[in-house]
Amino acid sequence: MGLVTPGSDTDDVEQKPLVPRVDTLAGKTIGLYDNGKPAAEPLLTAVQEKLQDRYPDATFSWYHVEHLNQIKNDDEQDAVVEWAEGVDTAIGAIGDCGSCTKFLAWGVELVEDAGTPGVGLIDEGFELDYQSNAIERGRPLRYKKTPVRCETTDLERIREEVSEDVMDGIEEELTRSLNDKERAEPVAQ
Repeated sequence: MGLVTPGSDTDDVEQKPLVPRVDTLAGKTIGLYDNGKPAAEPLLTAVQEKLQDRYPDATFSWYHVEHLNQIKNDDEQDAVVEWAEGVDTAIGAIGDCGSCTKFLAWGVELVEDAGTPGVGLIDEGFELDYQSNAIERGRPLRYKKTPVRCETTDLERIREEVSEDVMDGIEEELTRSLNDKERAEPVAQ
């Protein structure tokens, strides 16, 4: 007797390329995508402050999802894409397990759908969750692990935890050239 696995007859998911990264953050409009988790706004605030110090000529545009499950709504998804079309690159926060990481990956994928390079900031323990949700979405979405936990709201503490190494990693994910896997040609339908 064989094992029967429910679901599709194939493991193939249409693979979509990532949007080419920006060469620098200088003079760019940087999107900050808050997925509705308690730590998202203070984490992105600390990131914005540190990027503003590095790139005084950069500007910032925020998108706030009031509740992370709201991203399942078609109107919300359309609004994310419309917002992302107006920025040069975007950073989404924060993912930590289950639906939180899933919906962060959805948000970053919507940013990519808009033709804007994006990166997700995830809680250190949830790299596999983000990667598997990115695969499900059909893109090898970029991310940066941070020491900030999803429920942390103390801005001073977050400012300390978002070190220069963390900022260097975020910047690298936004500017590093695409590798072969990330440049995958779309599958013809």
